[in-house]
Amino acid sequence: MNAQIELNSIAMSKNDPKITKLDKYDVEANIEEVDNSEDQSVFKYGFTALSNPKNVRLAIEGVARISGDPDERNEILEKDENDIPKILTMIYHELFPTFFLLSKSLNVSCPPHTIGEMGNSPVDDEVITPEETTVNDVSSENIESQESTEITPEEVEPVENPDIAQPTV
Repeated sequence: MNAQIELNSIAMSKNDPKITKLDKYDVEANIEEVDNSEDQSVFKYGFTALSNPKNVRLAIEGVARISGDPDERNEILEKDENDIPKILTMIYHELFPTFFLLSKSLNVSCPPHTIGEMGNSPVDDEVITPEETTVNDVSSENIESQESTEITPEEVEPVENPDIAQPTV
């Protein structure tokens, strides 16, 4: 079985620029079969993720072309243990990087990486500071002779590059 996911429309909106942490996302998903032949099925799909509290709306629409054996294509239309058609889970899995980029461009929490967890709270984005970063060298030859060096933030010189836009945090 082979799946080709196409994007036709992307929309995003954010009502309050001050809100960056969201409790959860609610999703509306729809899928409609528009063509079915012996070797290929074509579906129109749409996903809309709405944040709770209502501030952010991410919407993606497109076409999914599923080719392969008719039995495999019928199997992907069945529902999983969460009562979600497997094809929607497969399409969402392919679209997740787009949802991630859209949410990060709006500076808000990202929707969950699986569609079955849409009603759950998103995972907090972790920020690692230089003080929390550790490097371990486990080769036996270097353990005894390895010296520990720490770099303090004062020792690091800022790099200025006018071609790169620095994000604001």
